[in-house]
Amino acid sequence: MNKYLTTIIALVVIVVLLTGFFIAKKAGWLDPKAEPTADPDAGVVTGQIFAFFSEDENAFLKINGIESSNKGELLVLAKEGGEWRSTSHEALAVISKNVNSCLNSMRSLNGRLTYEGEMTESKRLEFGFEESTTFIRLSLSDGTEHKVIFGKDNQSGSSSYVWETGTEKVYLVDKYQLTSTLVDAVDLLDSKVFTFDDAGQISRVNITKDGSDYLKLQAIISTEVDVPRSWKVTYPLERAGDATTIESLVSSLTSMLVTGIEKMNCEDLSQYGLAPAKFKVSVTDPHKTVTLSVGEMNPDRTCYYVTIDNSTDVYLVKNTYITFTDTSLLSFMDEYIFMVTYTKLETVELDVLGRSYKLTYDARGERDDEIFTINGTNVYFDEERDYRGEFKRIGTAMYGIRLTGLEDEPAEKGELVCRIKYTEWDGTVNTVECYDRDGSSMYLYLNGSYQGGYGNRYLLTSNNENYGIIGTVDNLYAMMGIEDPQASQAG
Repeated sequence: MNKYLTTIIALVVIVVLLTGFFIAKKAGWLDPKAEPTADPDAGVVTGQIFAFFSEDENAFLKINGIESSNKGELLVLAKEGGEWRSTSHEALAVISKNVNSCLNSMRSLNGRLTYEGEMTESKRLEFGFEESTTFIRLSLSDGTEHKVIFGKDNQSGSSSYVWETGTEKVYLVDKYQLTSTLVDAVDLLDSKVFTFDDAGQISRVNITKDGSDYLKLQAIISTEVDVPRSWKVTYPLERAGDATTIESLVSSLTSMLVTGIEKMNCEDLSQYGLAPAKFKVSVTDPHKTVTLSVGEMNPDRTCYYVTIDNSTDVYLVKNTYITFTDTSLLSFMDEYIFMVTYTKLETVELDVLGRSYKLTYDARGERDDEIFTINGTNVYFDEERDYRGEFKRIGTAMYGIRLTGLEDEPAEKGELVCRIKYTEWDGTVNTVECYDRDGSSMYLYLNGSYQGGYGNRYLLTSNNENYGIIGTVDNLYAMMGIEDPQASQAG
């Protein structure tokens, strides 16, 4: 009996011990005491890349020169009279506040010390400094210089090695910090191509194509306040300009921005279609002239290669700014040959395709008192038979005579198909003449002077609905219920 009792007691002890073990295990009482983990940043030394900023509290104000080379593309800035200018990109103005922002980025640039010791040639090769074309050099007014070179990336590619020449420290700098420090020249320069203080004072726009004159525009600027300038075309024709089209061109040019730098100090401009340039656009105000040369489009056809003035720096501008290449030259000028309001007219002698009409006008008083005649017949009979509106349509039809194409003056004019001699109440007399060109078009002359092109002949023969001259005359006679003897004789 004692034998079994001893066994039972032993089993109970074992159960109690096992239960206690599992409770302690679950509670973590039996786990080894945790040792403190190592701090990954422990022992890491950081430092200011451009350390001289902290060594001299006036260092920022002393900086008067910047050279920034980003993979060989050099930007050189000089501070004169408190303002920054670019000596490497003279065609573009510098935005001083952007330069100061860049300098602040340099001042706050920090890195992790990765090497300290003698910078031998082998060390410079190891970190990629020996052949690097990416650097920043800052010149101070006290004659000192600080040049920081950007070398290879580390193995993960997240950081780059950076070294200030003359020191024995190499740092690793995160890529995102470098991006804010190594800004593109476009970020520091005023990207406007045509930088005029007042675009409203632009007085001349000249465009050449393949080295020859293409379009010349001259503004007449009013001395009166709030009176807009007017424009005339001096080439390819000497004509009044179309203000809407010309002002749209000027607006497009003065809002043009450089969107990228393709090649600085380019030795072979021909590879960009710039030697010679396809187009050259010169814009002038009372103080200066700025010339843009336009070459070929880039491979994705979103931008044109351009140069500014005599620079060999090749820039990119969006193709949306170069609108004149697809715009008809005629749209820049007043296309109309006969354009005078009927209230100024006294008489019109109209000869069209064998028909002759004399129109008289008296619209100097009130509208209800206007008197018009055609070949001696008053077009106002009574309140029920008032055809003055139909009479005015003849004038509208004559206004339709306009240039639709440019062409050198012909050696032979062809048959005279229309002559409009009109006299104004102030005594001014003008004569429009239309000569057959090819059966569907006609050469246009004003007072014996060739107007530089031709218009559509259907403007003479079309019906009343389309404002043809003959059609509107026939409609007037039909409305009056009078037979037109001229129509039967011409027929």
